[in-house]
Amino acid sequence: MAMTRWFWVWGLAGLVACSASSPRSSPFEDVEVRARRPDLPVIVALMPDSPSARATYDGLVDELADDFDVLPHVLTDDATTQEIAAVFETDRPSAIILMNNPTVRLYRKFQREARPEQRRVPAVAVLTSFLRESSGGIENLTGVIYEVPLVTSMVNLRALLEQPIKRVGVLHRPSFAAFLEEQKRLCADEGFEVVTLEVSGDSRAEIRAGLRELREVRAVDAIWVLNDNVLLDRDLLLRGWLPGLRDNRTPIVVNISTFVSDRIDFGTFAVVPDHRALGTQAAQMLLSVAEAGWRVEAGTFEYPLSVQKVLDLGFARKNLAIAEPALATVDRLVQ
Repeated sequence: MAMTRWFWVWGLAGLVACSASSPRSSPFEDVEVRARRPDLPVIVALMPDSPSARATYDGLVDELADDFDVLPHVLTDDATTQEIAAVFETDRPSAIILMNNPTVRLYRKFQREARPEQRRVPAVAVLTSFLRESSGGIENLTGVIYEVPLVTSMVNLRALLEQPIKRVGVLHRPSFAAFLEEQKRLCADEGFEVVTLEVSGDSRAEIRAGLRELREVRAVDAIWVLNDNVLLDRDLLLRGWLPGLRDNRTPIVVNISTFVSDRIDFGTFAVVPDHRALGTQAAQMLLSVAEAGWRVEAGTFEYPLSVQKVLDLGFARKNLAIAEPALATVDRLVQ
């Protein structure tokens, strides 16, 4: 099934150490980094070498390069807090950009060991799943929540269909209850009902039974798949979700574009952040932080402002009543 082609979307590759004492080279072989400009405030992006991070970095540089010295620093899965400490000592950043969950976790550990003046440096996080929940314990942090709100996905799906779609079901672990309460409130304003079903995430049979409960008993019009690494564990995916969705005719809404594939029947419709636009949005947040004297207002997170839509057209035409003219609004059609 070539699962690795699309499932492991947060891969890390390549470590490049950068030093201000010598000309800084690009951490990416095909990307040129501008010469250092010591008269400008420094912004350091701690990031993996991945397509999504590169696109986000490009958007960041587009917005900030005229007024800031923007420096990428690539981290791998074996990076240490000492590496981040060296970045602080060498580059003395005015702010930090954090890209993805492993980077946020490492930065949290660094802050526990850091000096007070380092902990006060503001950070903007992007490409991080469930940012509010995963960023606890980090001081002076703001950022862009990676998950597009469910209501955005449902409004866009409704616009593509000539059939009623009001009830959306979701399997979730207990730790996501507060997140789903927010999604329920947002969806209610647009006339959608979110039907939640709690699972432990410990059993393939539980996933299969939960999907059957949502479709056959709760009679939902769509199913939303959370970006929960536990529920999307490879084993649960192969032996829980996929068998549970065999012969499925209900649209499956996902938050990762590669989950909508012509090689495997899983996601039907994805609404995902535009990664370059994420960089631009993070840059705008950072500019606001700079204007406030490099101070972060606690709890200030934003949802993505720009999204892209992906539809499994084969599934949709076979099982759903599609409004054909509306297909022109979809960014990518999988056939």
